[in-house]
Amino acid sequence: MVTLSTFLLLASNQNKKPRHRYIGFIITGVEKGFSRSAVNKAIREETLKIFGKKTEDFGLKLIRFNGKEGMIHCFHIYKTEAIHILQSINKIGKENVRVETVGTSGTIKSLNKKFFKGKLER
Repeated sequence: MVTLSTFLLLASNQNKKPRHRYIGFIITGVEKGFSRSAVNKAIREETLKIFGKKTEDFGLKLIRFNGKEGMIHCFHIYKTEAIHILQSINKIGKENVRVETVGTSGTIKSLNKKFFKGKLER
């Protein structure tokens, strides 16, 4: 579902280069960590379920992940949709989880510094 504000942004930015946003998140509700591929799969499935689109349409990519904490990339006009996708994930593999977003930034470096104290490596 495309909101009115997203539609207006799309219309006004048709000829402009897409800007980037990075969203930090933490997976809670379990003791063990997850693999990068399991989290990628959960993001893809949730995107298809909610919006009926591929992750590439939103520019969603898992940039950094350490088992429980990570950051994704998205285009600036889809920031709220990307946050909604992350917060809607309630299962990774067979485990029930909760995904909390911690912040958004325009650069990987500042997101890592502000919300992860610089500890989130590639």
